[in-house]
Amino acid sequence: MPLIYVVDVPEFFPLVESARKRDDYRVTETGKGYFVIEATGSLQFSRKEMQLKPALWYGMFTGGLEGEITEWDRDTVTIVDIGKKP
Repeated sequence: MPLIYVVDVPEFFPLVESARKRDDYRVTETGKGYFVIEATGSLQFSRKEMQLKPALWYGMFTGGLEGEITEWDRDTVTIVDIGKKP
């Protein structure tokens, strides 16, 4: 199961809110300064949909992740279970 740890700061709230809109993603607040976003399938996010500036887009994994990034370009990122390909 891929998951990402999102630092609990306003700059990254668009990522958390985007995940909360998805029925197949689960968002958990750890209470320790992070949110955890996970899915049984892959995680995929669109920079344009979240309206993230490039600096935040490329820094969105500063909290860490468990999984493998199979795609990460200017506008789309996909994370899957380690060893699984979409």
